[in-house]
Amino acid sequence: MNQDTAPLTPDAAPLTQDAAPLTNEQRQMMRRMRDCPYPTSYTTVVRLELTGELRPEALKDALDGLIIRHHALRSRYLAGGDGPPQQVVDAPRPARFELIDVTELPVAERADAVRRLAERMNGEPFDIEEGHLLRTALLRTDADVWHLFLAYHHIAVDGWALRVMLEELAVLYANGLGGGEPRALPEPVQSADCARLQRTEDAERRARDNIRYWRDVLRGHTQVLDLPGELPRPEGFIGAGATEPVRIGRDVYQALRKTAAACGATVFVAAASAVAAFLSGLTGQRDLVLSVPFFNRSAADDRAVTCLSGPILLLVEIREGDTFKALVERTADRFFDALEHTELPVMDLLDTLVEEDGWTTTRPPCAAVAMQTFDFDKVAGLPGVSARLHFESVQVALTDLVLTLTESDDGIDGFALYRRDLFRPEIMRRWMADFTELTAAFALQPDLPLGTLVPDRARA
Repeated sequence: MNQDTAPLTPDAAPLTQDAAPLTNEQRQMMRRMRDCPYPTSYTTVVRLELTGELRPEALKDALDGLIIRHHALRSRYLAGGDGPPQQVVDAPRPARFELIDVTELPVAERADAVRRLAERMNGEPFDIEEGHLLRTALLRTDADVWHLFLAYHHIAVDGWALRVMLEELAVLYANGLGGGEPRALPEPVQSADCARLQRTEDAERRARDNIRYWRDVLRGHTQVLDLPGELPRPEGFIGAGATEPVRIGRDVYQALRKTAAACGATVFVAAASAVAAFLSGLTGQRDLVLSVPFFNRSAADDRAVTCLSGPILLLVEIREGDTFKALVERTADRFFDALEHTELPVMDLLDTLVEEDGWTTTRPPCAAVAMQTFDFDKVAGLPGVSARLHFESVQVALTDLVLTLTESDDGIDGFALYRRDLFRPEIMRRWMADFTELTAAFALQPDLPLGTLVPDRARA
């Protein structure tokens, strides 16, 4: 079954609408895409491993319902020629959907079929000017085991929007099963609405004020983190990626939480402080600018499927004689103040820093730290069907090093995504072991000076 051309119904939704501006974050992404050598860099593929009695027809109808509800999934994103880039909404058409059954294959070959389908969906780039930036496939590997693949372009769907889509998919699927009172979904906020909200007079005034704030904070601080890579740096800021797992155990995690609470901070701030102290040991730099992914949502756009996420440039300053507790307190002040100044086009800020302070747009901050706060497995379940979500995207590193961490009752799990054209796997394996050891030392002895805790090999 493969349906991807005909409109859903003549009256399902308006036909092509007038062009609207992009969100600030979509403009930033389109600009970065011009210099990106990897056509699938901004393609995300997720796989929902579903266990239970699933009805594929109801699932297909639910996917179609998402496309009807959310304009971003059926929009074209146009460069704009001499004018600003624009988004144009087309009439809905059925989701691109494949239904594949491999239950007659040997068990080992079924697992291989999952891998091959992930590779194929990752290898098919989207053309954002053609639009309709969602592809799906449902692979059955056992009587009650299914794998739903969702491939989408990040310009249409960010991490927050994925959660919205999964929550609504469950409701639409349940409504399609019947047998009860249908559950109504709220009227969606559309991508163009979000873009227009960013262009009101008040929003543009706040953006100008916030650019001045960040310019003052970051002036005189270098954006580049000189990580000691073994390989010569290639041209460009994007490279082929690889990952190395990170694990912080329960006892250290609880100690980190205790230190964060004592400093009036969050676990994320404490973890970011540990990352900064570790990177300072590697580079010898005392002031570091970390890129922190931020969903940038408010009550007005909480249910919007679009791209609003972007980075906060977090300045972490390490001073002579600092303890870990002192560093966490200072970083918390910076971070919470930064949260009051997130409404701005980041590319406009970078342009200002390039012009006035010698920054470069070809090498953004070279390290990022993120903490995953969603439990996607909880929102991805369908009636009568349990779900586990897996990110299947091809590993492309949009910066030198990104640490992504996820809290649980048992500790913190995560991974380092790094440029494998800059760092060899054995180096990253050693770095992450050192980072884990150092974080334990910080968390368990937060009142000792940082300089007494950093292992010598972290400086090598």
